[in-house]
Amino acid sequence: MICNNKACVFILLGQSNAVGHSLPMAEEDKIRVPLKNVFGLSRDLNQSFNHNELFWSGYTSSGMNLAEEQDNTYSVANCLAKAWQNEIDCGNPHDLPDLYIIHIAIGAQGVTEKFMWNPNYAKKLVPGPLGTVDIALYQLTVHVFSMLKESFDKLNKTPEIIGIHWRGGEQETTVDAAILQNELKKTYETIFDGFYSALGEKPKTVLHRIVCHECCTDNDPTGKKLEKMHYINEVFDSLAAQNENIRVFDVRKAPYYVPNVRGNGIFKGDMVHFTSQVNDWVAREILNDYLNSTAG
Repeated sequence: MICNNKACVFILLGQSNAVGHSLPMAEEDKIRVPLKNVFGLSRDLNQSFNHNELFWSGYTSSGMNLAEEQDNTYSVANCLAKAWQNEIDCGNPHDLPDLYIIHIAIGAQGVTEKFMWNPNYAKKLVPGPLGTVDIALYQLTVHVFSMLKESFDKLNKTPEIIGIHWRGGEQETTVDAAILQNELKKTYETIFDGFYSALGEKPKTVLHRIVCHECCTDNDPTGKKLEKMHYINEVFDSLAAQNENIRVFDVRKAPYYVPNVRGNGIFKGDMVHFTSQVNDWVAREILNDYLNSTAG
């Protein structure tokens, strides 16, 4: 049974591990036929600063990231869309509402100065794949969020944001340590305060802890990136400790995680990006978290 008046909203923001970078879907897994109970914001209709309304359409695995053009990947957004629709199709006993997904991510983009997630990044919107795309991500996200309430009013639905998931931060390991210490926490506070102001509420916000490949120093022979990574995670922990709506998610809880081996069972060969299996597990954790919150 589907709850027709309620709408769940899932928001995925960040950089390459939010894009599903270098994780092309097998042909049989691609969502080509728009889903009946899962909806998204297509780039063609919504990638703009000039629109004053959102245009939802049945979800497909192509064209639903409002930022980088890298489609049909095993991103958490695509994995969750398929899992949510399957749950409904299988007749889940819960009154599972329709799901609306907002996905905004570009690889290699952090939040400090010069990166596209920085609130002071020059307002621009140049579409395209990684290497060409150039978008003021924070400003675009705030613009989209500011239209969300009116969008659901027009749909005669009551939205429930089941989570803003932030899957980013790795790019800050390339930034000078002094800049991180002086700016990082304040920048994240500015970003999330801006999101909440645009939404008119403070929904559950999930910061995905940055984890590294143990027993592997391919990209960090001096250990400086690892030190910065720990500091970034400390900022995430501090934000969670100071805000009731924020929590930190650790992908090392995945059943595939194996300590002290190359790749730890969760990374692709590049030792940077999670496997499709891990992203599917994360999506199912998000679904199960919602089902558990409504059980009983």
